[in-house]
Amino acid sequence: MQRSKLIKALTLTVVALVVASAALILGGPRQGLRAEVSVESADIGIPGISKMYEARLFNRSSWPVRVHYCAFVDDTNSPGTMVGYAVQRWDPAKHSWQTIVRANGPDFCTPYPLGIVRAHFESKLLWPGQSLSTGEEATAARDGFKIGDRARFLVSDDLVGDPMNAIATPEFVIDEHRSTDEPLRVRH
Repeated sequence: MQRSKLIKALTLTVVALVVASAALILGGPRQGLRAEVSVESADIGIPGISKMYEARLFNRSSWPVRVHYCAFVDDTNSPGTMVGYAVQRWDPAKHSWQTIVRANGPDFCTPYPLGIVRAHFESKLLWPGQSLSTGEEATAARDGFKIGDRARFLVSDDLVGDPMNAIATPEFVIDEHRSTDEPLRVRH
């Protein structure tokens, strides 16, 4: 009788270790991932724009979750990371979200002048309480937005940027717009 209890206990322990090891290697379920948006006052030299927007992908679960992101070196030779994202505008006529910005497509994680000098994709375990950022951008300065529009970020935790797998932030209202038609760099 004691021997069978010992075998059962050892079997359960081995199964638990295998499941925990798989979760650590592969990452746990995505259900604990949440996307949050923040807005900060900033003067970035765009007339009419005083705010920068940033979305963050948080792991609010009890397990680590494997996420994919871009590791880069910027034009000041500083390392950084960012997750892919899209910015959408609510279209009341169509009753649906329309994508205005797609920073998770083929050009995501590629060098560009006065921004990123080196970049490559990586993946890592995002531990409970950790987050990854999309980086800041002047969302209200983008073509396609006007004052009063409702907007949201869709944050991607994969390399494909599939909108069905993206995680939406709460929506926010665009309350300013640039006062110039000059071409601008809205991502910093």
